Amino acid sequence: MKKLVTLLLAAGMVLGSFAGAQAIDFKVKGDWRMEYGLYDGLKLQRDESRTNKDTRYGNGGTGRRDTFEAGQRVNLVLEAVASEHLSGTVHFEMGAMYYGRTGTLGDRTFNGALGQRGASVGLRDAYLDWFVPNTDLKIRMGFQPIATPGFVWGSSVFAETAAGISASYKFNDNASLAAFWARPYNDNYNGGDNAVNEMDNVDMFGLMVPLRFDGFRVTPYGMIAGIGPNSPIQQGFATNPTTNRVGLVQNGMQPAYYATNNRRAASGSKQYATAWWGGLTGEITTADPFRFAWDAVYGEVSYADTGYLNRKGYFLAVLAEYKLDWGVPGIYGWYASGDNNNPKDGSERMPVFEINDGNTSLSSMAFYGGYVPVAQPGSDGIMGQTGFAGTWGIGVRIRDMSFMEDLKHVVRLNFFGGTNSPTMAKYILGKKTIPGAAPGGRLGGTPDFNTGDDMYLTQLDYAMELNVDTSYKIYENLEMILELGYMHLWLDQSKSMWGSSRDGTIRGVSTTDAVKAMLVFRYRF
Repeated sequence: MKKLVTLLLAAGMVLGSFAGAQAIDFKVKGDWRMEYGLYDGLKLQRDESRTNKDTRYGNGGTGRRDTFEAGQRVNLVLEAVASEHLSGTVHFEMGAMYYGRTGTLGDRTFNGALGQRGASVGLRDAYLDWFVPNTDLKIRMGFQPIATPGFVWGSSVFAETAAGISASYKFNDNASLAAFWARPYNDNYNGGDNAVNEMDNVDMFGLMVPLRFDGFRVTPYGMIAGIGPNSPIQQGFATNPTTNRVGLVQNGMQPAYYATNNRRAASGSKQYATAWWGGLTGEITTADPFRFAWDAVYGEVSYADTGYLNRKGYFLAVLAEYKLDWGVPGIYGWYASGDNNNPKDGSERMPVFEINDGNTSLSSMAFYGGYVPVAQPGSDGIMGQTGFAGTWGIGVRIRDMSFMEDLKHVVRLNFFGGTNSPTMAKYILGKKTIPGAAPGGRLGGTPDFNTGDDMYLTQLDYAMELNVDTSYKIYENLEMILELGYMHLWLDQSKSMWGSSRDGTIRGVSTTDAVKAMLVFRYRF
C-alpha cells in the first residue's frame, strides 16, 4: 500500500510539474527586413587625399562605396510569459547580410556571397521582467533597451541596448518614476603594471519622473556616469568597429580635435572621469489640434588630470504642429552649443554617450531618424550619431500625410548650420597646433570636416536636407517603405578654412551632395 501511495504521489508531482510548465505562455514575434538602396555621397567626404579614410566598406580605405546595395536582416523575439507579473524576453538578430559580400562568421555586414552560410546571429536583448509581490514596482534585469526621453528630437543623450537593471513605479495616473543602472563596459583592460581588468568599468545611473496631466506631459530626468581610467573610453582601445561601438562613444564624450587625432589622448589620467546630464522635456496638447513640445538638456564630462578633454554644453529643441484631416504640418527648430576658439579648455559641445537606431522624427538622412536600416552604416545619420551637437537648425514637415487608404507620406525640409568656432576647425585641419596640450603635442590629424564618424560644421558652414518618405501597407503585416533624400553642404572653402578643389595645398571638398533612394520591405508578425 505504501508503495502504491508513493507511486501515486510521484506521478502527481510529475504531472503537476508538467502542468506548471504548460502554464507558461510562449509568444513569438519579429520581422524580416529586405533593403534595396541607391546611395551616393553619403559620407560627404573630401577627396582621396584625406587620411581618415572610411575602411568599413571593404574598399581599401578610399572612403567610397558602391552606389547600389541590397541586404537583409531577420529579428526574432521570444517571450516566455508566466503571468502579468513575470515574463522573460530574448531578442535575436540574424544578419545583417549584404548580397554578394564575403566575410567570416560573426561579421555583421558580410556573409552574403554565393555559397556562404555563416550569417551571424546576435543577441540584442535578453531580460527578465517581474513585479515585487503585492506592489506596483516593476523590475527589469538583463540586456535591455534604455533611452533618455524627448518629445521633439527623441533621445539626445543615450539610446542603446545595455546590460543593467531598471525599475519603474506608477504612483497614480499622473506621476511615475523610472530608474536604471547600466554597465556598458567592464573587464576589458589588459594593460601594463599588472593592471588586468582594474578600474576599467563604466557605470551609469539614470532617473526619470514622467508626469502626465490632461493636455500636458512633462518628464524631468537626470543621468550620471563614472568612467574608469582604464576603460575603453579613456584608454581609447577598441575592437572590430562593426561589433564594438567604443569609438562612437568616445567621439561623443571628448572634444573633436582629440577624439579624431589620438585615440589614446586620455591615457594620462589615473582617475575616474565623471559625466552627468540633466534634462526637461514635455508637450502641451490642451489647445488640440495644436501641439507644442520642447526638449532641453545640459551635460558635461570631466576627465581628471586631462582637462583639455573635458566637454560640456546644452541642446534645445522646440516644435509646433497642427493636426488636419489629411496630415499634420509642423515647424521646429533646435540649437546646440558649439566649441569656442580655445582647445585647451576642452569642448563646449554637449557630450553624447551613445545613440543607435532611429531616434528623431525630424530627419531621415542627415540625422538618425529614418527607418532602421538593415545594418549600419545605413542611409540615415550621415551627420553622425552626435552630429546634432554643435549645430543649429530650422525645419518644416508634414507627417502622417495620407490621401489614400494604407498609404502615408512624410515630407521634411531642414536648413541648418554649425555653432563651432572656425578657429577650432583649423586645429582639426592641422593648420593650428597645441604644443604641450597632449603627450607629444599634436598627435596626427584628419584633414577635413568629417571627423571620424561625426561631421564638424563651423559658424561659416551650412547645409540643407530634403526628405520624402512613403509607406504603403501591402498586407496587414507587410509594409513597403520608400525613402528619398537629398542633402547639400555649403562649406567655407577659403584657404584659411576647409579649402577648395582649387587650393593646391588642401585639395578641398570633392563631394558636397548626398542622395539616397531606399526601398524596404518589412514583414512583422
